[in-house]
Amino acid sequence: MIALAFAGFGTVAVNAQTTIEAPSKYTVATNGFWDNWFVQVGVDMAVQNPYGTKFFKNDWHDGRSYGIDVAVGKWFTPGLGLRLKANWENGLLKRKHLGFYPIEERNAAGQLGPYMNGIGLVANTYQAGGYGMITGDVLFNLSNLFCGYSDTRVWNLIIFPRAGVMRHFDARNSYSPVLGAGIESTWKISKRIGVYLDLAYQVTPNEGVNNNVYANVSGGKYQYKTYGWAQADLGLTFNLGRVGFDKAVTLEAYNALAAASEEALARLRADLDRERALNADLRAQLAKWANHKCQGGGEGPFNVIANAATSVFFDINSSKLNSKKDLINLESVAATAKAQNAKVQVVGSADSKTGSAAYNQKLSEARANAVADELVRLGVNRDKIEVKAVGGINEVTPFNLNRRAVVTLK
Repeated sequence: MIALAFAGFGTVAVNAQTTIEAPSKYTVATNGFWDNWFVQVGVDMAVQNPYGTKFFKNDWHDGRSYGIDVAVGKWFTPGLGLRLKANWENGLLKRKHLGFYPIEERNAAGQLGPYMNGIGLVANTYQAGGYGMITGDVLFNLSNLFCGYSDTRVWNLIIFPRAGVMRHFDARNSYSPVLGAGIESTWKISKRIGVYLDLAYQVTPNEGVNNNVYANVSGGKYQYKTYGWAQADLGLTFNLGRVGFDKAVTLEAYNALAAASEEALARLRADLDRERALNADLRAQLAKWANHKCQGGGEGPFNVIANAATSVFFDINSSKLNSKKDLINLESVAATAKAQNAKVQVVGSADSKTGSAAYNQKLSEARANAVADELVRLGVNRDKIEVKAVGGINEVTPFNLNRRAVVTLK
């Protein structure tokens, strides 16, 4: 925002026309660490395909299993997130799990070994227990990446690569690595709850799936292949903490900031021009009276001050004198008032755009009394000082310059 303010100042300074474009729909504000976390809970069905048989005839009938899934993740940007997922297969049903071990075992004569139920499947690997799996997914939200972020979008399409490890709950309790990829669809129900559907395919070295190894077969030869399975997950997503992303800058905010910056700079330039003109006039009058004696024995410059009003400016909601320049000016006014035995009028005011009328009246009185007290401290007789308060006014531009007390010699 500060950078945009300076950009607005620079636009006015060079007197150039500014073309303000709408912020990109792909641009969002920085995401905090605790923002956009989520938890997913669901059920799945896996179809194992270890040896390339017909899907409905073999895999669908013999290779189906069911499980439960729990995941936790975070979106770092609208298009990129990470997810850690745990899966327990056969966690819902007490059915057996087909622990495939697709090898080809032949004896010295080239015949299939006695333990084969056809090429590629060990006969006694039909075990109970299933497997557990932990994977890490890198999530890419295609809807946000290609269509821009929208917190009102109901449906999002996500793809993810996957890597992890699985443990097989068979006789060996073996471990094996897992690689895979998938696609996810999400549907927004509310800000906190959504529905997700994952479709993924994973592969693992099949030696990790086996629960029996026939290593002592005379002349036997093992030929390992890749073990793969498709998996569909369906469940609920629960969003935690702060949900969604803020646009970096809206077009309306950008335009308002640019307009305010230009207006503020124009006021500052106008004030600076007035101050320069006043300074030049004072210098000319000081030069004129440099060697002249005024009535009352004072030096010439005091006569200039006596004929001009002196303003003391205050911060918002404050009646405290805190400007060295104002204190120096009051010293000059006090010296002139004492030299000429003149009366001093102090008129306090506040800006009418801030605070109520009653509050501004009290504040303007406090400002006038603060200046009067300082003049007394500098040696001016209290009886010579007239104090007035006019409350909130809007006589000077910019409006903050109305927060002042005006001192005049009579």
